[in-house]
Amino acid sequence: MHRVTIYWKIQDYRVHAIQVCDGLPMRISLNGEQYLDATDEQYQRLLQYQREGMLEFRHKELTIINGELQPVSNLRLSNSPN
Repeated sequence: MHRVTIYWKIQDYRVHAIQVCDGLPMRISLNGEQYLDATDEQYQRLLQYQREGMLEFRHKELTIINGELQPVSNLRLSNSPN
């Protein structure tokens, strides 16, 4: 498995088609990033998409928060003052 953060540089409808065809999770963050645990085969496809200029890899440490893959950060969106 390859834990990666990617940013899609193509239109939404194309991202959706790729996600369906490649079996990638559908969830994308508010800033347009997608966090995923990619299989070796999926990772090779992502590398190909990168070579084609369709996405870029972002270097973020990821962890599981509330059952979802999220970046490790001390900046959290919240309504609480803490």
